[in-house]
Amino acid sequence: MFTLHFDCPQIHSRADFYHQLRQQYATDYLFGDSLDALWDWLTGEIPLPVTCYFHQLQPQQLAPDQPLASVVALFHEAREQDPDLYHIIIEQADSE
Repeated sequence: MFTLHFDCPQIHSRADFYHQLRQQYATDYLFGDSLDALWDWLTGEIPLPVTCYFHQLQPQQLAPDQPLASVVALFHEAREQDPDLYHIIIEQADSE
């Protein structure tokens, strides 16, 4: 099983997300920094099954105008298509 880990407090832009992704998955497959390209990668290139951890996610990071909101939604959409191949673990940040 392939595993991805995202350190959500360090993700302030979609570029930050893609940087973390590329650090964990080196490939000759070139994809652009777009949701369409991420979808193509998730459904055609990534080794499956995959478990994806979103560590220390703040609830406000899922607001519609935040960069992680659409990324997390895309992972959930992939899981809806094949729940046995996509596992998403969201670890909420501790409230202070």
